[in-house]
Amino acid sequence: MFQQSLEQAKNYCKDCRTPSPMVCVERCDVWRVKNEIVEVGRIVREAGHTKILLNAVKNARRLTVIDALQEHPLSVRELQRQLKKSGHHHSRSTIANSYVKPLREAGLIKEDGARYRLTFYGRKVREALHRLGYRNTLLLNSCCHEETVLKELAQGPKTFSELGALVNQKSLSRTLMRLRRRGLITEKSSGDCVFYHRVKKRAVAGLSPTEKRVFEAIPEVGVSARPLSKHVGITLRRTYKYLRRLREKKLVFALRTRKTYELTPLGREIAVILDEIARLASQSLNAPIPTPQHSFQSFLGY
Repeated sequence: MFQQSLEQAKNYCKDCRTPSPMVCVERCDVWRVKNEIVEVGRIVREAGHTKILLNAVKNARRLTVIDALQEHPLSVRELQRQLKKSGHHHSRSTIANSYVKPLREAGLIKEDGARYRLTFYGRKVREALHRLGYRNTLLLNSCCHEETVLKELAQGPKTFSELGALVNQKSLSRTLMRLRRRGLITEKSSGDCVFYHRVKKRAVAGLSPTEKRVFEAIPEVGVSARPLSKHVGITLRRTYKYLRRLREKKLVFALRTRKTYELTPLGREIAVILDEIARLASQSLNAPIPTPQHSFQSFLGY
């Protein structure tokens, strides 16, 4: 936890004897870590941080920036050269505003003089992304509707109306379409969404032979028209005609089934990654802070 890590740093500072406070500011890595914990802790606890974090890491160029800062701090000019090596050609102003700024707002990188470096929070997020094989398959600027749907479907199949409680229906239709195209979700129900059921305890006298065959072929759990027509051995068009007659005689009733959506294997994989990232944000990095001063340098990448 941030609070636990902060207490560890404070306890270390309590026993420190320094000739001047400026020594802490200019030379002490523990002091730097303590201030970074306070700053990143504030960012993580802000409302909507998880959404900001997820949007920040949904960009391939930002992921390249994070990887480039893994070894040591870099300036915008140096980041520009690193991006060119990956085939991304951008001006320094674009890099600063479109790639560096969102990462700073998410608490993943920090300005250090004329350079930028990964925070310990950024290192933990990067480790999670690489460990889980993040594929960057989600759409940018989707207001995290895709992430919301994937997280909900990770709990099990859901209907459109159930998902509509989390995402408004106009946005939900587009979100589900995008997720299907990316192979992350699938529809569970078949194309025939209307099931026909027999009315129990009703006299069946006066039925034609075909009407009787259709009626008796309907199982207790109900059946859609297409498999019913194959079972009875008549065309789908005639099946609908006899079902209509049976409904008029109040011997059969129709129920529209609800489509359900569920995750594909790739969708479950992405949902695990999202859950891991959200866990890092909510649990505020349950990582112990090293106490010997020299170890802070390797911890922060100096």
